Amino acid sequence: MQRYFVGDDQWSGNIVTLKGEQAHHISRVMRMSSGDVIICINDQGEAAYCRITQMEPDHITCRIEEDLSSDTELPVHITVAQSDLKADKYEWVVQKSTELGVGAITGFSADHSVVKWDAKKSAKRIARFQKITRESAEQSERLKIPVIERKSSLDEVLKETQPQPYDHKWIMSERSAREGEHHSFDDALRQLQPSARILLVFGPEGGFSIREHQMAIDLGCKPVSLGARILRAETAPVATLAMLVYQLELKR
Repeated sequence: MQRYFVGDDQWSGNIVTLKGEQAHHISRVMRMSSGDVIICINDQGEAAYCRITQMEPDHITCRIEEDLSSDTELPVHITVAQSDLKADKYEWVVQKSTELGVGAITGFSADHSVVKWDAKKSAKRIARFQKITRESAEQSERLKIPVIERKSSLDEVLKETQPQPYDHKWIMSERSAREGEHHSFDDALRQLQPSARILLVFGPEGGFSIREHQMAIDLGCKPVSLGARILRAETAPVATLAMLVYQLELKR
């Protein structure tokens, strides 16, 4: 069943209205009609079955028929701090991170970033990432859309966490992998508690500089390894999140 995230201004009492791109998708892409049922989710993560009662080309009205009691969110809040990557790789990280349940994705420029953020195109790029998170959250049947943020550097990402709002801060470190410290991530996972707030920090294609790596440790990050192999920049977030999902939801 199709899902749509709606703002508080679209959800009033037992009536939900959808306009613009959402209305176009329902009427022209999905070819729905009055009487069909969709699922709508508001800003508080409340979901409900909604029956279409009126359709116009750019305006659709629905009546809430039944609350949907399901919880597809992780029991922890995860922020992925991902340094700049090439456009297609970064968008892939945004999409897959959303599917795997993150609460926020923060971009930043690293010392070894190949791609440099164009401030003139900032609003357009952030809007693009927000569109990806919305579509991915709908597809994966989530109740919340991750927040998209932007910081100028890793220094800013970490210094703005002081005093520490995170219970765990982990920098995914190729140095730890090369030094054979492959137990470190398993040790970190065993420390997780429900409702924990976690910051995961990932480097660019060229990896973190020595300065960044040491600075992250000085500011409270624990360096952890994902195994003996050095993963691509866009692979590391997905591998990390998959392990977290297993630990939090699937492990028996």
